[in-house]
Amino acid sequence: MENRGTLIDTGPLYALLDRRDQNHLWACSVLPSLDPPFLTCDAVLSETFYLLEEAPAPTRQLREYLEKGAIISNFESQPLISHIMDLMQRYRNIPMAFADACMVCMIEQGLGGALFTTDEDFRFYRQHRRRLIPLIAPF
Repeated sequence: MENRGTLIDTGPLYALLDRRDQNHLWACSVLPSLDPPFLTCDAVLSETFYLLEEAPAPTRQLREYLEKGAIISNFESQPLISHIMDLMQRYRNIPMAFADACMVCMIEQGLGGALFTTDEDFRFYRQHRRRLIPLIAPF
């Protein structure tokens, strides 16, 4: 499957929407160099909506991004659930969240060229057991 955009993780998505986040300025400075749409998974959206629970304006902005197709959740976890569980088990010492495992699977499937993240754990995760994951990150 060809690369169709940049994958976006919870950290930069939240940072873009909440000016109080420590990575807000970094995420906003990187954003213009990336081409939409941004691809993600429902687990990342769930985490982000949870973090924005007390912030109506950023929550509304996230809804607009989704409705306009600037952010697309196009990953179905069920067909890869065994692989996702294997990844979470392999990286249990870090540990790996469900959303992180889905992001690794998306990279492995070629759904994005790089992962836009603030999560340093992705420095340790590997695609196909050994290949580095291309990151757009502040570290």
